[in-house]
Amino acid sequence: MPFTTPPRPVDVASLWPELAPLARTAVRLHPRRGEPTLDQSSIGGPLLWPEDEPWPTCAAPHEWDVLATLDEVEEHRRIMARAWGPDGTGPLNYSTEDGDRRDLLNEIQTDRTRRTAFLTEPAALLPVAQLFTRDVSGLPLSDRFDLLQVLWCPYDHAEDYQPAVHLRWRNTADQPMAAALPPADTLVGFADYVPNPCTVTPEPVTEYPDFGLLPPDLAGRIEAHERITDNFFYRELALAPGWKANGHGSEWMLIDPFDVRCECGAKAKPLLNAASRRWGSATLVWIPLEDGDRVEDAVEIIIGRGADLQIFHCGTDPAHAPVSIMV
Repeated sequence: MPFTTPPRPVDVASLWPELAPLARTAVRLHPRRGEPTLDQSSIGGPLLWPEDEPWPTCAAPHEWDVLATLDEVEEHRRIMARAWGPDGTGPLNYSTEDGDRRDLLNEIQTDRTRRTAFLTEPAALLPVAQLFTRDVSGLPLSDRFDLLQVLWCPYDHAEDYQPAVHLRWRNTADQPMAAALPPADTLVGFADYVPNPCTVTPEPVTEYPDFGLLPPDLAGRIEAHERITDNFFYRELALAPGWKANGHGSEWMLIDPFDVRCECGAKAKPLLNAASRRWGSATLVWIPLEDGDRVEDAVEIIIGRGADLQIFHCGTDPAHAPVSIMV
């Protein structure tokens, strides 16, 4: 089913024509729980993987909150979904069996002494996103690759309280490929870093830069307009919330915006916004028309205390590491 973003209640480019040249197309992904296949664009689904390429791991020192296996995370979420009821609004109501099983899972996951014995090996990366150029228009390097895969390490690294991101750029005609996922007994350090498998329905929308990245004179005039106009918030009109590719990225809420650079010094551009909540901090004016007034959290990841993880790419050399910032 397609999803349709309603028109913005205010066209900011009509109020400030200087914004028009700054417009970019973002592709909203609209993730929904499902069973994506290896040849579909997806969030948290199986990856189309070269048959002779081993599953990637991270050998850096890791920090964790609760150690759990992927199948334990999945079972815990099933229990919680049943407890919240079919419409997800509660109140919480556990069956006796579910309550006992939840207590056991919590006990297992918090037994760090026992679990740390399994951390002698590098950590398996988790699939985060698989995006085909045929589905997501405007993906970078599309003249060389037809598939982008985003993975991350499900642990924190020292002084970096977010998952470490890895990219794979693929030309699917180059070699035999098959479906791949990490084993179900893979340990993760943060259950909140495990995305649910979701299908995606890409939809292009127009975005404008975050307020903090605008030319100072223009930003000043917009700020003055906000002070005298009820219920006008530039950021909520300029930037689509939720999971999306390209565009202008996310709102910068935790830190002041800055010019993001690749390790090579080239300007880095937004590649993927991984959202803790589908709507982020935006108002509900971005809810697709097909959803009515329902807000759904399909992916169920949480970055930090509910931030987005904005992933940037170099755009010139796919071998360069991505830059990821909690915003």
